[in-house]
Amino acid sequence: MSAPLLQVEDLRVTYRAGRGTVAAVKGVSFELARGRCLGVVGESGSGKSSLARAILRLEDGVAGRVRFDGQDVRALKRPDLLAFRRRAQMVFQDPIGSLNPRLKVGSALAEVLRVHRLAKTRGAAAAQAASWLETVGLDADYAGRFPHELSGGQRQRVNLARALCVGAEFLIADEPVSALDVSVQAQILNLLKSLQERRGITWMLIGHDLAVMRHMADEVIVMKAGAVVERGAAADVLARPVHAYTKELLAAAPNVGRALDRRGSGPAVWD
Repeated sequence: MSAPLLQVEDLRVTYRAGRGTVAAVKGVSFELARGRCLGVVGESGSGKSSLARAILRLEDGVAGRVRFDGQDVRALKRPDLLAFRRRAQMVFQDPIGSLNPRLKVGSALAEVLRVHRLAKTRGAAAAQAASWLETVGLDADYAGRFPHELSGGQRQRVNLARALCVGAEFLIADEPVSALDVSVQAQILNLLKSLQERRGITWMLIGHDLAVMRHMADEVIVMKAGAVVERGAAADVLARPVHAYTKELLAAAPNVGRALDRRGSGPAVWD
């Protein structure tokens, strides 16, 4: 077997709070193989987003080790850090807040390509931007639109294109559909699944919707108060939970069983 793409060892995140500190992540460890999707489940405040930001080195107050393709992420210096930024990207929960309202879609993508020196000319950047928009299911002419002219689902597709256009092979998607209309959620989820299968992308999917995790994730870890309380294959954990907290999450979502069996009714529909 090949070495895991991502290895997280005893990761801890603390924040200052008044005169003291608050532990947001408490000694989390896991490995993620290439081409797999790990679901991170838990209620608000469980430490999911702090974990994600720490992995991508977007947080201070971090202890422990994160290894990406054998490299210690916290020890990276330029230009190795810039190379890591190209390979590992994040898709945030709020699609409109993630885009510059003053930049047209094509300019937003071209700016990323120029920063990472992946396009030598404006024409080359424009051509690449158009190609990536088509990859995520948008016509090339969307490059000429501003974010406010797009729907929530279209904006999230643009965010995916922006993450992928730099050559990302590892994506962390933080509640990528929770801000979208129910009718659009399935479209984005199907797109994520398709990109994983066609491009071999490795994912970490953060959320609280257990039906989504059952459909998307190969494995799941369940977090409570900053710690992992249960982990395993997604089908096993959701069908036969061991920890009381996981059972509570399932009990709080009475439609999950029906959604898993039928992949039909409920908030997530996958056809």
